[in-house]
Amino acid sequence: MHKNLKKYINLHIKSLGVKKNNKVLVYSDISKFGINNKNLPNLILSSLKKIIGPKGSIVLPFYIFGKEKNLIFEKKKFVFNSQTGILAKLFCKEKKLLRSKCLIHNHIGIGPSAKVLNLSKENITTGKNSDFEHMKNSNFKLLLLACNPMQGATYLHHLETINNVPYRKWILVKRKVLKNNSVKQVLINVFAKKNNKYVPDFNNVFKKIKKDTFKIFERKVRYGKSYCITLEDLDNFGTILLKKNKYSFVKKIKNK
Repeated sequence: MHKNLKKYINLHIKSLGVKKNNKVLVYSDISKFGINNKNLPNLILSSLKKIIGPKGSIVLPFYIFGKEKNLIFEKKKFVFNSQTGILAKLFCKEKKLLRSKCLIHNHIGIGPSAKVLNLSKENITTGKNSDFEHMKNSNFKLLLLACNPMQGATYLHHLETINNVPYRKWILVKRKVLKNNSVKQVLINVFAKKNNKYVPDFNNVFKKIKKDTFKIFERKVRYGKSYCITLEDLDNFGTILLKKNKYSFVKKIKNK
């Protein structure tokens, strides 16, 4: 498809507004590039690092949704499963990798501003004092590489928490963590959905952003699109939507 794959990936990322010294929170579904090349993940990470430079920062999700009774969180140990993306697996090999303490919406990162991941707490997954808030306050961009908002705009769940949407409720979730060579149980506050009456409609939220004055970059790939927007702009626009209508991020499932 592309004679010079390295050049294509480099130009694609740059066309999304990613620049030198940027801080990016990256989600990806590289299969949607439609490129059969085993070196693609390496090219993506190397291009990102080259574009943002040594003063820039990259953060990736390493979410832990598993409910396995024997799952024990160890900060220096990465447990892969079917939900772990190819890019995240490769990223785990980075030197000087930082990892947040959050036991569900966990993040990994490199670069000077990735140190915000040290501010997180085990029992806070979205909302105030979460990884998401710290990244927004540190001027991160959200970069969705060949990844639609339904797959990667997890930040909108953070906004649902901040705005206390009526279709979600607080629950306590138990997780195990290894501390000082002993296993301890942690209770985590999770703002989970109340029922199955509503489903996320994040793709539509991004369509509304595009129609507004908020700056969002959008580029086509073979089987979808890539997007980039600052977390601050996404936060501002999302907050406006939720203030107008608390159900702006979801659609109701029609009764069969």
